Amino acid sequence: MRTIRELNKSNVPVVRIDESLDKYDNVILFPDKVAKANEMLRTVGLPKVNRKRKHA
Repeated sequence: MRTIRELNKSNVPVVRIDESLDKYDNVILFPDKVAKANEMLRTVGLPKVNRKRKHA
């Protein structure tokens, strides 16, 4: 077990996973919003990403 000082110095966030949320793994909570989002992705598509190139 790490001490609090060691945890504060690290850049890794400390999180505790609540295992009671596993019951929502395969459940669609908002089916109307998912359907609307899928329809928009189907018709409009994803935005194009402009990436900057590294100069050699």
